Amino acid sequence: MQVQIEREIYIRSSRSYSVLTEAIRGFRKYLQDVTTATDPEYYRARNFLREGKAFYDQTIQDAKKLLGPIPIYAAKDFEGWRSQVLVENKIVVTGETLEELRAELTVDDFVKTMMSAEEIEAYLRAYYDTQKSGKRKLANIKIRMILDKLASLVAEGQELQKTAQRKQQGLPI
Repeated sequence: MQVQIEREIYIRSSRSYSVLTEAIRGFRKYLQDVTTATDPEYYRARNFLREGKAFYDQTIQDAKKLLGPIPIYAAKDFEGWRSQVLVENKIVVTGETLEELRAELTVDDFVKTMMSAEEIEAYLRAYYDTQKSGKRKLANIKIRMILDKLASLVAEGQELQKTAQRKQQGLPI
């Protein structure tokens, strides 16, 4: 049985989040002074980072399919159907003002698994105006927030991997 793409974006992004946090935890443990350079924790964390990055890339592809431009060959009622599905599956937000978005996102069960209320507040303050500008839709800020959080975890994991790789090779950190 095939899982709908609307649900896959949640599954893949939550899996990416958990695997990436495990990779970061592994690299930090490996970089402690008490851990030897030959400890297998480096390889374990490296594999977690690779797997988390793959889930992140798949999540981006899903987001582009769900929120990107509608293909020119799509049926006339496709846009209405897609927007209805996005609202039903809570992929987009309905708030228009900063306060409405803050209230909606801080009680969202999925967002709460990845970000604290303070992180949500800081993100909205930083990106609310830019999300409204240009071709971006304010309703897509929830997915954008999740993707940005995962991107920061990938970047942090890659930096920790570089440092851990130096330790593993016997180089000074």
